[in-house]
Amino acid sequence: MSRRRTRSRGPSGRALLVAALAIAVIVAVAVGGAGTGAFATSAVERGSALPVAADEGGVVGLDVNDSVRANDTSRLVTVTNTLDAPASATVSLHESARDDADLVVDDTSVGDEATLALDPGASDTVDVRVASGTTLDTLGFDVTASGERGVTVSAPDRSTAITT
Repeated sequence: MSRRRTRSRGPSGRALLVAALAIAVIVAVAVGGAGTGAFATSAVERGSALPVAADEGGVVGLDVNDSVRANDTSRLVTVTNTLDAPASATVSLHESARDDADLVVDDTSVGDEATLALDPGASDTVDVRVASGTTLDTLGFDVTASGERGVTVSAPDRSTAITT
């Protein structure tokens, strides 16, 4: 009777391949599933996304005046609808500026908030009248806009210098 000798060769090549693939999948899931949390686009309805742009080149273009004068009415911001559909834009003074300034549209004081209706490609200006005794160095405001097709944009924390 002959005896057969069995040699142990360790794990088979197939078992090593399966183990290596399992480790690779675990590492890929761990690395890919931990996003950075940063973003560079603004989302709009229906799953579309638009790149973030400078104020002048955004979905609603903003041309903010470099400075406004105390005891005078000055241009604050010109808003342009760059969409191919009608839009409305609202300019709101920051809480800190509400006692010292009033927004003005078409030579009419409108208070702390002004809403503009803009046709496609149209621009309109919001002026501001700053009180003569203001102690503010800058005038802060926000702009929000929405279009007929569900586009909503926000440009918070804009400001301009106040000169005397």
